[in-house]
Amino acid sequence: MNTSSPKTVLNTILLAAIATALTASAIIGMSGTASAGETASADMAPRFAVEQSRKRVVNNGVIAYMKGDYSKAAAFNRDALHQGLKTSHMTQVYSNQCAVLGVQGLYEEALGACDKALELTPANWRALSNRAAINWLAGDKLQAKQDIILAKALDSSAPEIAYNMNVFD
Repeated sequence: MNTSSPKTVLNTILLAAIATALTASAIIGMSGTASAGETASADMAPRFAVEQSRKRVVNNGVIAYMKGDYSKAAAFNRDALHQGLKTSHMTQVYSNQCAVLGVQGLYEEALGACDKALELTPANWRALSNRAAINWLAGDKLQAKQDIILAKALDSSAPEIAYNMNVFD
């Protein structure tokens, strides 16, 4: 029995439709010439997006991440996930954990965290952008481009997305 809400199913269908419609044209477009100042260096690494919160248990991991203490950030995030958070905060923590694990090179675990965030909130641009960065670093360039295109469709003004679009070019 499918227990997904109609809204969740609709979001998933919408994301799939956007991916189908945009992937081919965007990937072709990404292979074109970048304008001045947009050329990505081959050694540029993708950027991760973390989201702060007013909820301290969520923000502890963000603060540790910003300080570069990734193992502490991961521990804070794991602790937060056991606090009975509402869905929006759980999504934030999973997406942030994806970034933390990705920076540490733990790509399989990072993908799992991003996927969990997207299960909770399919239209989360940060989780999609982080998953794109993980896929890029793990060598799955096509999936990285598809994910960043979906993220851009959700928030075309996010600087992390614009940066990663140039990296993935």
